[in-house]
Amino acid sequence: MLSRARVIHWVSAALLVALAAAHVRIVYDGNGQAIFWSNPSSVSVVIQSNGSDNISDGSDAVALRNAIAAWNDVTSTTATLVEVQSSAQKARTDWQSDDIHLLMFDENNQSGYFGPGSGTVAVTPLTFYTTGSIIDADVLFNGGGYQFTTKGQGGRFDIQDVATHELGHLLGLDHSGVAGATMFPYVDPSVILHRSVSADDAGGLRHMYPAGSFGRIAGTLSRSDGSPVIGAHISVRDSLGRTTGAILTNNSGAFTVQALDPGTYSVLAVPLDQPVSAMNLSSWYTIQTNFGATELGQAVVTGNSTTSIGGHTALANTSLSLGRSYDDFPQRVIMGQTTTHVLRGAGLVPGSILEASDPTVVVTPTVWNGTSVQFQVTCIADVPLGHFDLTVTDPLGNLEILVGGLEVTPPNPTVSTVSPSAAIGTGGVAISISGTDFRPGCRVIIGDQIYEEGQPEGAILVSPTSLRLLLRPTIGGIHDVVVMDRSGVEGRKANGFTAQADPVIATVFPGVGQSNGGTLVRISGSDFQVGSSVHIDGAYQPLVTVLSPTIIEVLTTGGVPGGPYILTVTMPTGEVASSAFQYESKPDPVLAGVSPANGSDKGGNMVLLNGMQMHSELEVVFGANPQTGLGGTLAPIVSVTENQIEVTAPPGTAGSAAVMLRDSLTGQAVMLTGVYAYTGSIEVHVGGGCGSVTPLVPPGWRDILSQSSWLLCLLAIGVWRARGTAALLVPVRAGKSL
Repeated sequence: MLSRARVIHWVSAALLVALAAAHVRIVYDGNGQAIFWSNPSSVSVVIQSNGSDNISDGSDAVALRNAIAAWNDVTSTTATLVEVQSSAQKARTDWQSDDIHLLMFDENNQSGYFGPGSGTVAVTPLTFYTTGSIIDADVLFNGGGYQFTTKGQGGRFDIQDVATHELGHLLGLDHSGVAGATMFPYVDPSVILHRSVSADDAGGLRHMYPAGSFGRIAGTLSRSDGSPVIGAHISVRDSLGRTTGAILTNNSGAFTVQALDPGTYSVLAVPLDQPVSAMNLSSWYTIQTNFGATELGQAVVTGNSTTSIGGHTALANTSLSLGRSYDDFPQRVIMGQTTTHVLRGAGLVPGSILEASDPTVVVTPTVWNGTSVQFQVTCIADVPLGHFDLTVTDPLGNLEILVGGLEVTPPNPTVSTVSPSAAIGTGGVAISISGTDFRPGCRVIIGDQIYEEGQPEGAILVSPTSLRLLLRPTIGGIHDVVVMDRSGVEGRKANGFTAQADPVIATVFPGVGQSNGGTLVRISGSDFQVGSSVHIDGAYQPLVTVLSPTIIEVLTTGGVPGGPYILTVTMPTGEVASSAFQYESKPDPVLAGVSPANGSDKGGNMVLLNGMQMHSELEVVFGANPQTGLGGTLAPIVSVTENQIEVTAPPGTAGSAAVMLRDSLTGQAVMLTGVYAYTGSIEVHVGGGCGSVTPLVPPGWRDILSQSSWLLCLLAIGVWRARGTAALLVPVRAGKSL
């Protein structure tokens, strides 16, 4: 019988050469087994329907779909992420369950990963058997601690950029030492180029889940005394000077780069010290950095054979270095333009030479000051896209190489006109878009729809200045029209298209509030627009927040007891939806807290609800829908005072649950979401064979976080840099930021 291993810190396979190829895989360091999906052709993922509190137009889900598409666009691999469209599945929040793989914004720390002052921006918990077969994986965003964007708002993290990185972990990839790769362990709100998958990332996916055969380059690296160099960063460039992939040497100094297409490659070795270092990897690694950057020569790969470059001796260590973790990578270089850059390091003195691995790219240093270099990069108009290396040689001949730190991209597309600029959102209308720098494979985004050029029902590229598409059913509202290049750069026309649709109100919760106002009401439905207004009995409600196209929150101003009154939601474009609401002279109950905050999923423990305006007509419900108040289980009441109710917790499903107070006579209600956590029972599986005993299944995830350190959990997290403008994706133990 297989036992489960649930991980709580970074793990990777630096010492298993057979498992590392143009990437680094995650391994379980209990036994060195690389993790994998046993059925990679259909890895299901679910975009949780609540989305991000920072996004009100549904573009958060679009950004997540683009991140999914970035990995699905990788060719010659069997791996495919499949989005589940079921509304019932999308409404779930029980990410701990093995039968669902959620992409979810945790706005109030329901997961327990994002406590007060947490430095974690996003986390990818993985559950797998000790054989490496993945059971469950989820991506959780710290919506309570950080702000996110889809429109480049300053100081906010780009959802697609972060999600593409996290989905790489979900597929089984560890952090990369290639500075421009999607799996590079650092991110900044000003950088969006991790939206696209680099050659290094694609090579990793192809090797883990191949569809076809590839070539390989093998060799060894040692010092002048014959001792092996362990954990050296080996990278390869193609004939155009583009970074293709990288691995680490094993305990014998050996390496085998796999998943390579036929061609001629340059091979080089650099110490993994900056901008990526051993701190970005788990203690499983042995990383030696006491050697200098060394060019190992060229190798010609043909077919699916292995090309050996034999043994090589690493150069001596130097103090010269280029690139720091607080530099923004990848640094963007634009086709046909000259861009200015600054990189930090050491030994960057006047008289040094700075060169690109692509000889057609002109690098011109302008300022050397020892700890940094300022330089300009000029590209020809038809320079190949992708990442390239920078090489610096000091006046003494010492060499340093920054691997894949610069990325060539096209210029930003521009969107000038959209015709027509408004149409019925049911679809079927031909839309023409004019602008500049439209390229094959680009994506057009309008509302909740993505039109990929060259795909069925996608956009049609008429010319570099013209796109056409047939509008699909689109969520109602005023939308930006975005043209996004495959590299992730974009152009947008703000408010460029209006999808006309009648809004629908499905539920109003609670449907009754106190007459003096102050009741928090959630309106659920569809096609709500930013800027919508709400009236109750004709009275304007000024405290309205459109959380998403499906949720509006209103803090009522109050009215005359009675009703039901007409509640209306009016769109900025004039469409109206209506429902009912009632005022009561009786004050709303107040729920301030629940103690204890957790208990067994079997129920039965005593729970105290603290608050005000409590009385015997109140019902206590565990696990109701946070938006509608529907569902859930009544809790037996033990005792009631004005400030406290004692109940017996009913059974529930492992995970967080809402607790609601509801007046059985009037329907007034108040709810705290995610305030109570059901913990699953500990399972014990004992197996045997050949005189061995299978390890016990570990306890629940909350127990793990508080007790265990031998178990491991993958955390891709972010810590604000000292300058306060960027986030650091680094490995941590049990959520402690570095």
